[in-house]
Amino acid sequence: MNRIVFLLAFVLAFAQGYSQVKIKDAKALPLNAELIADFADWTPDSMEIKGSTQGLAMYRNFAVVVHDKGMCCIYDMKKKALVAAYMMEGNTSHCNNAFFGKEKFSRKSKFPLLYVSECRGKHACLVTDITLEGSKIVQKIYYEGTDYPGSIDWCADVKNGFIYTFGGRNGDFKLLKKFRLPKLSDSDENGEVHLKDSDVLDVTRIDTGINIWQGSFVMGDYAFLPDGYPPHDRLLHIVNLKTKQIERTENINALVDEPEGIDIHGKWVYVVFHTSGKPRHSKLWRFSLK
Repeated sequence: MNRIVFLLAFVLAFAQGYSQVKIKDAKALPLNAELIADFADWTPDSMEIKGSTQGLAMYRNFAVVVHDKGMCCIYDMKKKALVAAYMMEGNTSHCNNAFFGKEKFSRKSKFPLLYVSECRGKHACLVTDITLEGSKIVQKIYYEGTDYPGSIDWCADVKNGFIYTFGGRNGDFKLLKKFRLPKLSDSDENGEVHLKDSDVLDVTRIDTGINIWQGSFVMGDYAFLPDGYPPHDRLLHIVNLKTKQIERTENINALVDEPEGIDIHGKWVYVVFHTSGKPRHSKLWRFSLK
């Protein structure tokens, strides 16, 4: 645990707006880590949780966890309870990553639009209007460009209005490509957006260091990228999108399980971990500066 202290301290300082804190200084900042939940403790015994734990997205007091093949679980962090669980309409994908945007589908929407990475198949970003009762896909974003050797995920710097493709193939180079975040009004007659090489604003290529890539989160000039699963090393990388380099890699094997989704929410960093063969027992950790 001590080896991840300075990494997550930096993330939290960044999230709180302390832009003067540099990665090299973060080791000196105090950090507390807390296991928030084994989600099995928040889930009724009668509820079956299907599919391996994948993406995580935070909004207000809610944690949304999406699972392989399309199950959506919504937890109320204040009540410490599962408040909704259903299979997302039209989504049977791997759901490897998820994040909330700013835009809402309508004035009545409880949540902003949820962006879910299909990962496999056509690698679409499935823009989804979620409620406590169910969901519907309201836009599909595709990248029709070149260079990726394998699967593609999507992540975003929502505050600054950018979306990124992230991916590659295990053991091979990885790419982060930056685009303007489409609006719902940018959809064509089929409800789709097709991004091309001409839409790329910036590219970060990582030739070595990231092997088995998981979730992803972008904030400003930094990407935060979990990597690995047991029995391989579990790592958390910070990539500087200006220098195009991995600025720091931390070993997070002490947290035992497989790191998946990551989100920075208020003053907290949240990371969800999948327990192999036991999707009910997903674990949520948070980290905070004191």
